Amino acid sequence: MAKVVLAYAGDLDTSICVHWLKSSKNLKVVTFSAHMGQPQSLESLGRGAIEIGAGAAHIGDLRERFLEEFAFPTLWAGARYEGGYLLSSAIARALIAAELVRIAEEEGCEFVAHGCRGVGNDLVRFERCIRALAPDLKILAPFQEAGLTDADADRQYAVRHGIKIQTPRKGQCQVDQNLWGVSLQANPFGDLWVETPPETHVLTVPLSDTPDEPAYLELEFKEGKPVSLDGEETGSVKLLETLNGLGGRHGIGRLDTIENRISGVKSRELYEAPGAEILHRAYAALEAIVFDKVTLHFIEPMCRDYGRLVYDGHWFHPLREALDGFFARFKQKVTGTVRMKLYRGSATVAGRKSPNSLFRAEEVHPSGAERTKTRHHRL
Repeated sequence: MAKVVLAYAGDLDTSICVHWLKSSKNLKVVTFSAHMGQPQSLESLGRGAIEIGAGAAHIGDLRERFLEEFAFPTLWAGARYEGGYLLSSAIARALIAAELVRIAEEEGCEFVAHGCRGVGNDLVRFERCIRALAPDLKILAPFQEAGLTDADADRQYAVRHGIKIQTPRKGQCQVDQNLWGVSLQANPFGDLWVETPPETHVLTVPLSDTPDEPAYLELEFKEGKPVSLDGEETGSVKLLETLNGLGGRHGIGRLDTIENRISGVKSRELYEAPGAEILHRAYAALEAIVFDKVTLHFIEPMCRDYGRLVYDGHWFHPLREALDGFFARFKQKVTGTVRMKLYRGSATVAGRKSPNSLFRAEEVHPSGAERTKTRHHRL
C-alpha cells in the first residue's frame, strides 16, 4: 500500500484529511505534528491521529530550531510584510514543509498532503517549499479533490463519517499560534466596519487592561542573537516565552491590517506578536548605532524584499538563501544592550549601548569652546 505523510494539526480539517486519504485514496497515512509554541499537547495530537485512522504519528518539538533557523534570520533581515506582519505563519510553513519532506524519505512515502483549502497563502507556501526541496514528491490537497469548499461541507462530511467536531472558542474560528506570533481568522473580520471582539486575542490584553505603570527590560545581543534578558542568559525558547508574556500584559504587538495576499486578493488580517515586536525594535535600535549611513540606506529596500519573498513562500529559494548570507555578514556588528520601555501597547527604546557604536556625542554636541569657535568662524 502506498504511503502519504500529512501535516496534522488535530483540528477538524486535518482529521477529515486522514479519513479521506485512507478511504478515498486507499493510502496508508503517516502524520506529522509540530510543536512551535502553540498550546496543544503533542501527545494528544499523536493519539488523535492514530484514533482517526493514521498508521503512524510523528511529533516533534521544533521550538528551538524554529527560532534559531527561521525566526531569527527574519529578525536580522528586519523582515516585515507590507510594513507590519512579522511572518510568523509564513516561516512556520517552511519548517513544517521541510519536516514533511524528511519524514516522507524516512517512511518511504511517495505522497505528501496538507489540509489547506482553495488557493490561499498556506497552500502556496507548502507546495512551493515542498517542490523546492523534493520536486519528485507528489502533493495531495484533499479538500480540493474532495470538493469540500466551506465549513458547512466539512461538518456534513464529519457527521456522515463519525468524525468528532470540536466547538471553536467564542469569537474565533481559527488560531494559528507559535512562539513568533499568532494569526487570527474569524468570519466577523470580513466586515471592515466591525471592531475586533474583546475575546478574540490570545496573547495580548486590551489597552484598557494594561498596567498603569510602564515596565522596563534590558535585552543583550551578541553578533545579532538575543542572548540575555535583564542580565540573565537564557535559551531562545525561554526568552521568547518571557517576552510574549511581558509584552502581552502591556498590549504590545497587535496588528489589524488590510493585507495583499499572494493571489493579490485583499483580506483583513489580525496578528499578535508581542515578543517578536520587542525584539525587532530593540535590534533596529542597535543597527542604528553600529551601521554607517551607506549600509543602513542600502539594506532598507532589501529588508522589504526579503519579507515579500518569505511571505510568498520562497523560503528555500536561492535568492532568499543568498540574502541570508548578506545579512549574516552585517549582524556580526550587532552586539550591545538595549533598554526597552513597555507601556500602553508600545515598546519604545529607553537606552542603547554597543562596543561597536559609531555615535560620537562630541561630533553632534561640541563643547562650549568649540561652539564659540564655530560661531566666530561663521561670522
